[in-house]
Amino acid sequence: MQYSLFDDHLPSGRPPRVSEELGVGSQFKYWSGTSGQRYLFSRILPEEVKDYAENLVLIMDTRSAVVIWLGFVGIQIEKNPMPAVKSSHEAYVHLLAEDSEERDRAQNDLRTGIFSYIKPESE
Repeated sequence: MQYSLFDDHLPSGRPPRVSEELGVGSQFKYWSGTSGQRYLFSRILPEEVKDYAENLVLIMDTRSAVVIWLGFVGIQIEKNPMPAVKSSHEAYVHLLAEDSEERDRAQNDLRTGIFSYIKPESE
């Protein structure tokens, strides 16, 4: 699925139906990668982000419902360091990847799916 800036279906994440039915709403959300694979994320407090350095973290701007960052906190090879988390941001963590290979695969799949509506700077 491709996204554009004019698409009403920007990748803002979808809560699982069971979360909505139990009344926990946005505590858990799915984001989809280019492959169509859905990845479950759990909402965490912004001050807890540093506790999840080994996990894939996603930062979403609640005003625009757009993902502004996806990556690993505190890892030196991260090309795009995490921005300062503001009060209008929500943080989510993906805890279901079994190892670093699976986390990297999820990050690559999600990055190309979530940020596919952004044109590369070279264009």
